[in-house]
Amino acid sequence: MKALNTFIMEDWLETYRFNSRFNLGESGGSPRHVKDLLLGSDLTEEQASQIFLNTILCDSPNRGRDDLRNLIADFHPGSTRENVLITTGTSEALFLLFRYLSPNKIALPLPAFQLLYELPSSLGASVIPLPIRFLEDGSPYIDEKEWIQILEKNKPDCLLINNPHNPSGYIFEKIFLQQLANTALKIDCKIIGDEHYRFLSSERNILGETVYKPNGNTFITGSFIKCFGVPGLRIGWCVGPKNALDTMQNEKNYTTHTVNPITEWISLEVLKNKTSTIFKTIKDEWIENKTILNDFLKSSNTVYGVIPQGGLVTVLGFKKATTQKESNTLIQRLIDAGVFVLPLSSMEFGKYDFQNETTYKEYRLSNLNKGFGFRLGLGCAPTKFKLALKEIERILLEN
Repeated sequence: MKALNTFIMEDWLETYRFNSRFNLGESGGSPRHVKDLLLGSDLTEEQASQIFLNTILCDSPNRGRDDLRNLIADFHPGSTRENVLITTGTSEALFLLFRYLSPNKIALPLPAFQLLYELPSSLGASVIPLPIRFLEDGSPYIDEKEWIQILEKNKPDCLLINNPHNPSGYIFEKIFLQQLANTALKIDCKIIGDEHYRFLSSERNILGETVYKPNGNTFITGSFIKCFGVPGLRIGWCVGPKNALDTMQNEKNYTTHTVNPITEWISLEVLKNKTSTIFKTIKDEWIENKTILNDFLKSSNTVYGVIPQGGLVTVLGFKKATTQKESNTLIQRLIDAGVFVLPLSSMEFGKYDFQNETTYKEYRLSNLNKGFGFRLGLGCAPTKFKLALKEIERILLEN
């Protein structure tokens, strides 16, 4: 395994996440207290206190506690707890999974979260881009026929679908997901569904679509920590064939070994009641913030883009920036004024030829593809989010 490159995005986040008036650079919800989670999951303070104080700090089971694995299996029809491995965050799940699959060629939507292409690259895999282009109004666009053609021509041994997609907020239609699955089977390609935003991918349903199928060909990585604003819990999972999870667990035994029993208990309390206050709260705040952002974009004189279909991030461009230097200047102006947004350059926008096109077929493309803009997080409480957007407009309108 080659040395990993610098995690560009994390350097930006670590520099500004703790000292900005408005942190809109994160990809998760606004951080919540343990009290918010447990009382919002219908525990009383007395119940929560008693369970917490009486929790034994022993090792959890290597694969994760059975009742938690049963819950996660229920999210993936056709699976049982034997198909679930609890991990220290989604990042560990992906690390272990890439080590197990060891792909020679991996196809994935780009742009993407750096870990999704950096890890397989460090293991020697070649990366096959599946283009996500941004149209003139900032909306993400996928040419479905082009993707199928790319897969059939290049025949990767691994296909990764991040759904909803970070950073565009795009949700893949069920029919297209099935087309991708059929193509993967035809070319003997494993599928990874990275689904950590699944709890915020439908305004009507508790969960969005999953690509999971109990066919031995599909793996899912996921978590609830970004959607619920609790990244400090560091819990995630991988769902897949038992024999694969056995191998992954063996490697996990050499590193994190098990997940903290307090973390597992809190996760169990959160996930076992999908009609609880906390489930309703995260959905209501997400929908409200999408409405706030939509109204802002309709009237803004400084930025353009669209609201995310799913998840907690989208990308916005500057109406008056036509070069990377101009974009960088405006981003720095926002940061200096206390509004942290994540530059698209930190997600390596503009790295691929398709991102430097000005048109595609009959469509005009925006400068977002080149990286002239920023990723915006929708994780703030609605009142604060609305105020932050007003600040963005005010700051950018200043001479």
